[in-house]
Amino acid sequence: MIALDTNLLVRLLTNDAPREAAKVEAWLEQHTSARSPAYVDHIVVCELVWVLERSYGYARAQIGQVLDALLEHDHLRLESPNLLRQAQGLYSDGPADFSDYLLALRAQAAGFAPVLTLDKKAAKTSTHQLLR
Repeated sequence: MIALDTNLLVRLLTNDAPREAAKVEAWLEQHTSARSPAYVDHIVVCELVWVLERSYGYARAQIGQVLDALLEHDHLRLESPNLLRQAQGLYSDGPADFSDYLLALRAQAAGFAPVLTLDKKAAKTSTHQLLR
C-alpha cells in the first residue's frame, strides 16, 4: 500500500492543474482498489484542510464535503476515520482549526486532556485550555 502526499489530493480535488489532476486520477484507478487502497495520513488531511481554506477559500461546509468524499472513497484508506469524522463535526461548528480538534481528539484517546495552548481561538473550545 502506498501513501499519498497532500499535493496529489489538492490537484485531484481542485482540478486547478487539469493535467496533473488527470494523472492522479488515472494512477489511482490503475494502482489502487478497495482491497489495496492508498493511505492518507492525519498530517496530509490537516495540510489539505489548511490549503483548501487558505489558498482556495473553501468554507467549512465545503471542507466537510471534501472530507466526507475522502472518507467514502473506496481507493483511499484514511488514518483513524472515526477520529477524522469527530474532528470534522467539531470543526464544522467550532472556532478552532481542524488540526486543533484532531490534535485534541488524539490526545484524549491517548489519555491526555485538555490540550494546553496559547491559541485564543482554540482555547474557546472545551478541548483546549489557554496557558495564562
